[in-house]
Amino acid sequence: VLRSKQPSEAAMGNVSVNKILMDLEATDRGLLKVVTLQDDTARFFCTFCFVFMNTRAAAKSASASWVESIIRSFLTVFGGGTLVPMILGKPPVYLDNDVLFFLTIFAWILTHLTPVGRWVEYNQALRLPFNLGANLFRAVGCCATVTAATKVLSASKFYPIPLMGPIVLGTLGSTGGMFLPFDKGLAAISNGLSIAFEVPLACAIFYHLVVNDTSGFLGVTLRKLTGEVSKETALLAAVGWFAGTYLTKELFDASFDPFEASGFTSLFHSVVPARTYSLEAQASRKSAFKEVGSRKSKKA
Repeated sequence: VLRSKQPSEAAMGNVSVNKILMDLEATDRGLLKVVTLQDDTARFFCTFCFVFMNTRAAAKSASASWVESIIRSFLTVFGGGTLVPMILGKPPVYLDNDVLFFLTIFAWILTHLTPVGRWVEYNQALRLPFNLGANLFRAVGCCATVTAATKVLSASKFYPIPLMGPIVLGTLGSTGGMFLPFDKGLAAISNGLSIAFEVPLACAIFYHLVVNDTSGFLGVTLRKLTGEVSKETALLAAVGWFAGTYLTKELFDASFDPFEASGFTSLFHSVVPARTYSLEAQASRKSAFKEVGSRKSKKA
């Protein structure tokens, strides 16, 4: 009687290990899609988190009427989504996407007409996932803005790609709400760049040079230091930077600043003073110092 060959224990073990590795790889791909918002459900949830938390921020400013309050919410939520598209010759994102428009109205209703806004604001268990989702949205939006601006803006004769424009617009896309409505002026940066600006700026620079600068000196040099970095990996790094900074501040140290901790801020301020003065202010300061010196010399 012929007996069918049974697979050896080693072969069965190899099959089991391979299956586990394949399952882990599939899980990693699925998680990557969620974290980088390639998954539709994750993208919708993080979009709502971003809209809702910024609507809450807008509600902290007094408004004379409900109309002013709603407009303030739109400009705060989509400050970057208003300024960047206008610079690139396109309509604001909330006028080009009805989902964003009605999400903002819904977030305004939750904030002003229900206690949901207060629950999220004062309960860390609710606040943490909402802020985390908002930061994922900001990270992905920053990188997407850099890519879109690179395609629209023109390169100069000195460099093969548009260099500064995409970086500035990528940063502005994540921070524009701090300047709108325009009655805020430049108060958000009157004392220098806060962590809310530093992280988008650093991510925009890194992503632009690693992904878009394929032939320029800066991009080539950076990839020699980091090795070849795929678009997905660069996006994941940006997401990790946004999310990691927020989680550290929320869970461990509210004053945490990765640039301060690394000594970069001190090094930068050793070259550029933390506070600068106009020519008139500098002249008045010098005259004041001279006057004090002359008084001391007279007393002596």
